[in-house]
Amino acid sequence: MSNDKSKKVRSPSYPSMSLESAVEAVGEIEGQYRSSPVDRTVAARLIGYTTLSGPAAKALAALASFGLLERAGKGEARVTERARAILHARSEDERIQNLRAAALEPPLFRELRERFEGIAVPPEDGVVTFLNREGFNPSAVRPAAKAFLDTMSYLEQFQASESHGHEKPEAPKSPAVDGNPAAIKFGGARVGDLVQWESQGVLQFPQPQRVRLVSDDGEWIAVDGSATGIPMNEVIVEERAKAVAPQFPLAADEDIQPQASGEVEWMRNRVGKETNVRLLVKGDMGPKEIKRLIRLLEAQRAVLMDEDDAEEGD
Repeated sequence: MSNDKSKKVRSPSYPSMSLESAVEAVGEIEGQYRSSPVDRTVAARLIGYTTLSGPAAKALAALASFGLLERAGKGEARVTERARAILHARSEDERIQNLRAAALEPPLFRELRERFEGIAVPPEDGVVTFLNREGFNPSAVRPAAKAFLDTMSYLEQFQASESHGHEKPEAPKSPAVDGNPAAIKFGGARVGDLVQWESQGVLQFPQPQRVRLVSDDGEWIAVDGSATGIPMNEVIVEERAKAVAPQFPLAADEDIQPQASGEVEWMRNRVGKETNVRLLVKGDMGPKEIKRLIRLLEAQRAVLMDEDDAEEGD
């Protein structure tokens, strides 16, 4: 008997909608019944279903999985305090705290969040690859990944607006609007480059940001001060990082000096016959940060292993 046949297929339990849709749905119920019990059939009608059918039951289950709806007796449900705290928050901080708790209430979402710790909105391919490698039912992988990523994007929008504390300034227009679009070249960013991010013809950064991470497949990047994955094909390189000739190995008595950008060379080592690694760090680097780095490397390793398996199967 082959290993493939004996491998267990996991059936992931995940919400059938994103947190944003769940908040809108529970708002319809709360608007009529506040925190009083409501018949589940009535609750289903309030969120757009004619009967308590399979899809309606899945929708109510999604609200419950986020901790927005709870049982209130036989055949009845009740809007939770968490939901009311989101819908009628006394402050933006209270709303965000409860949204964070709701987003990580589903066990699968919590598992994915821990797997991609440090990346606010992980790349879809990475999430799908992880779910496939964990043996999840193939038919559920894409819907589960979408529900998770939509929820993380929704949460990131709230956190971004809260961190500014004031109305966002008007975004600068892309130079392609008034200039020659053909002159704008996207992609090709490397760690240390100063880049601008253009999405739908609008520049997203008030000023260029420095690249701190490029995915192994070269499809996305992350910049200093942000954990959001940015598509490489929306990146404009404004200034190349100064090339530094590698010196391997690092001499025992050689001081580690800060780089021009405030980065510190924290480690360099040889990891292969012709492969060297140099790690630049900006900010603190302790056990918690190292743990996150290990998880990021493990995620990239999983992607590369899948690519190798695919090539061998061709």
